[in-house]
Order: sequence, then C-alpha cells, then structure tokens
Amino acid sequence: LDQSVSFEQQVALSFLADVAMITSLREGMSHTAFEYIACQSKKHGVLILSEFAGAAQALGSGAIMVNPFNTDDMAAAIDTALVMSAREREERHGRMLEYVTKFTASF
Repeated sequence: LDQSVSFEQQVALSFLADVAMITSLREGMSHTAFEYIACQSKKHGVLILSEFAGAAQALGSGAIMVNPFNTDDMAAAIDTALVMSAREREERHGRMLEYVTKFTASF
C-alpha cells in the first residue's frame, strides 16, 4: 500500500487475511506480526515472517520463516501457507498466540 491506513482498517485487514507476509530486510520490533496473530484467534491465519524481522525470535516457532533475498524460498512459503491443513494452522497459531498473550500488553 502506498498510503496510510487507520488502525481500525489495519485490524480489519488482519482479521480478514488468510496469510500475512512480513518480509522486512532489517527492522527493530514492529508490532504488525503480533497484531496479526491477535486478530486471527478464530481463523488461525498463517504468518510468513522474514528471518531478519524483529519478531522472528519471538514468533519463529509458529511462523513460516523465510529469507526475503531468496525468491524461491518466498514462493515455497506462500504455497505452504495456502495449502496448510487447518490442524497445522491451529497448532502454529496457538504457539504464537501463547507468546503474544503472555509477553505483550493485553489486547
């Protein structure tokens, strides 16, 4: 997006998305990944996360980790996310939600 979106719009998009792909090349600790997980408590959306993102260490146990410089890796991650079983989605989301609810401010 080449425009800003309000927090309400971002939350709505996070709720509706089946997959979130955060492919930062370098960052501190963006809240976007954590907000996506919090918004996905019903749908158990899949998070594809750059290994260079600040949230990688915290959410790596449930996210599909990628190197954003490797386009084949990125394509494979998208395919994996789109065909992932509901059970695996729920298990991965559960691991990440546990971290989000335990170590971040209440949502």
